[in-house]
Amino acid sequence: MAASAIPTPESILETRKHAEAGLIADPDNARLLALLAYWLASDVLNGWNKAGKGEVDLAETYANKAISLDPSVARAYHARGWVHRIRGKHKEALDDFKKAIEVDPNFAVAYAQAANEMVFLGNARQAVEYAEEALQRSPHDISKDVFTWVLGRAYFATGDYDKAADALGKSVQARKNLWFSHAWLVSALALSNRSKEAQQALDEFKKVYPDRATIAAITKYYSEPQYQNPTVQTVVAELVKGLKKGGVK
Repeated sequence: MAASAIPTPESILETRKHAEAGLIADPDNARLLALLAYWLASDVLNGWNKAGKGEVDLAETYANKAISLDPSVARAYHARGWVHRIRGKHKEALDDFKKAIEVDPNFAVAYAQAANEMVFLGNARQAVEYAEEALQRSPHDISKDVFTWVLGRAYFATGDYDKAADALGKSVQARKNLWFSHAWLVSALALSNRSKEAQQALDEFKKVYPDRATIAAITKYYSEPQYQNPTVQTVVAELVKGLKKGGVK
């Protein structure tokens, strides 16, 4: 996958296949193990490539093996952090993202995902700081638009819906293949009383993700184990409130 390319389900599947092929030749390559673990967990979180429990289990196995072979590979801790998140273990996830930062202070994506965990754990203001740090450390990162989405949700969790909408709008404009950023943008705009923009965002959401742009689909997604804690459920309740205000049925 080219360094400047925006990840897609197809490009990530290709990356996974290359990593798997490399591991056949070199099964103890810690960096390839970490890379494969990372993208397996990413596919689960994004709902791509039909990834599910099997991919989560594999990601954990590969990440742990990578760490045992070479504790200096930051991506391995990051991948394991995602595994913890998927299983609803947010304290453990934050610990792994912070370990990734400790191992490589310039691994920008770990700052963004630590920020995500801070939202889950009720520290949204520090989450804003970490998301901004991710953008500052790697402004041209292939995941920079995800960093902006993380920043937007962090602002949302603080109750600053205007700043949330501005950040989420940038993320959606640059990268339309993440359905959840569309949903949070519609809600933030509606809660900011920017009704015309909310309607435009909703129209785009329905166009790109007709099966996701419903209250039933969104509430089902946010009933998954990783979202079952009081802090997140409070934020999700605001999300749903804004979506209903914005016209989502």
